[in-house]
Amino acid sequence: MLENILKPDWLEKRPRFAFVIGFVYSIIGIVAALIIFPNNQGIASIAFLSLLLVPSLNSILKIEEIQDSKAKVFSLKRILEDHSDVLQVYFLLFLGIFLAYGLFSIRFPNLLINGLFDSQLRIIGITGAASGYNYSFYEILSNNFKVLIIFFILSLIMGAGSILFLAWNASVWGVIFGYFALHSGDAFNNFTMTFLKVSPHMFTEASAYFFAIVSGGIMSQGVLRENIGSNKFNYVMKDGGVFLIIGLLLLIIGAFLEVYFYSLL
Repeated sequence: MLENILKPDWLEKRPRFAFVIGFVYSIIGIVAALIIFPNNQGIASIAFLSLLLVPSLNSILKIEEIQDSKAKVFSLKRILEDHSDVLQVYFLLFLGIFLAYGLFSIRFPNLLINGLFDSQLRIIGITGAASGYNYSFYEILSNNFKVLIIFFILSLIMGAGSILFLAWNASVWGVIFGYFALHSGDAFNNFTMTFLKVSPHMFTEASAYFFAIVSGGIMSQGVLRENIGSNKFNYVMKDGGVFLIIGLLLLIIGAFLEVYFYSLL
């Protein structure tokens, strides 16, 4: 029902509303998980959230691919202008999900303590979470590169299905921020200060993943909708390749900020 009310072309033209959608859908996912899967709320909430988002995001990726197939001139400026709307959608969705999980953790500390987000707090391995000051630049870059490739492959194979992994990362950030804020006196003030300090690294790294997702999504739609080897197909593949390269560059910058900037804070 919600995907019929929220038309993809409406969201693409008004990407700023993606923040509200990410925040509200996250709360719906958390509450639904509490009611239906009380023993696995952390994972279940992400599943519900992703199910709500996938239909609209898949439709938006189709719109982006159609824009590429109509392009006459290949240029970086044109690529960024054509896809700035979908990048804003992913960015604001990430921010909305992050804040929903972070503020929910602070507002309902008993649920957090009682294991609501145990899966997020136990997270290890390839997560992209901010703990880089314990590792070298190359270890952080290698770890985050794996995450980016997973985003790209999932998006290439599943289209907007990669939102599951993106939502998971956003929830991990939010829950970890909320957890440490609760153990630092004034929870809301500490949450805000930590967010302001870490946001340059967090959003640079997250933006790398957004570019990888859009790259894979555009290429996926190109394979499905265009004749392989045609001019339209080549335009789509070039645009997707440029986005992936930009994502890799942002990933390097994000790793640098995580090791040399975030550790100083």
